[in-house]
Amino acid sequence: MSGGIWSETDGSGTDPLWGVYSSPLDTAAVSAMELRLLLAAGQRELVRAQHRLIDQYAQLERLEEHQSPAAHGPDDVVRDWTEFTRLAGRLTAEAPDDCRMLHGMPPDPASAGPEPTTGRRHRTILDRRLLELPGGLGRADDTARPGGEIRVVAAAPTSMVVCERMAVIAPTSAARSTGWVLRAPTLVQLATHYFDSLWRQAQPLAAGSTAAGEAPSNVQLQILRLAAHGAKDEAIARSLGRSPRWVRRHFELLAERLGASNRMTLGIAAARRGWI
Repeated sequence: MSGGIWSETDGSGTDPLWGVYSSPLDTAAVSAMELRLLLAAGQRELVRAQHRLIDQYAQLERLEEHQSPAAHGPDDVVRDWTEFTRLAGRLTAEAPDDCRMLHGMPPDPASAGPEPTTGRRHRTILDRRLLELPGGLGRADDTARPGGEIRVVAAAPTSMVVCERMAVIAPTSAARSTGWVLRAPTLVQLATHYFDSLWRQAQPLAAGSTAAGEAPSNVQLQILRLAAHGAKDEAIARSLGRSPRWVRRHFELLAERLGASNRMTLGIAAARRGWI
């Protein structure tokens, strides 16, 4: 299939989603290369941050080997997901500052994550797969509604809550995995740096527009369905008696609502929700 929702350009040298002029040949190639370089640089930054976090974990383990068991507090090790949600919920409720919250896939998809705290402006990153679980969109809306900001990544490696003086990291799904409560300032700073690096790479998810029962307008549904059948922006505009710019603006609004980066991901997200 060519054209319509699956096309990066409409043949006129104009990107259908953003309306930016580009040469069909050399400019498109340069833009693709620039995007590839930006993505590679971002990925390298995330890898470096993760390596620093792993190194600090190794240093922590070496320190613990030389300490007696009595030196450890009862909450230094997080033994399972239930304990993580309890500690993370307590931290977000009692911390004097706003927190950073990373929600990865739990060991059991039916497990609940830490509950959002009303009146706080936490920053939250969600694993995109959580939105595809039953009720996932509604939970995302509940997370954002207290006034916090929410973004989405394709896959989060773990779950954690980071505040100014403490961080709680969940166990992974690996066998015999444990999580940690971090109190050392250096380790908390590393967890903060890792979250901030991931935040810069994540895509915004508009608060208040993620409720499970909120569908696009009838006009937007018509635009999506015409595009899914291969209609280009100009043809959609003629069919609806509007301008191509008006059509592109609705594509932008739909892409922002669904956290889509291009027409392809917008079409996939809309199809998953039964809109087309």
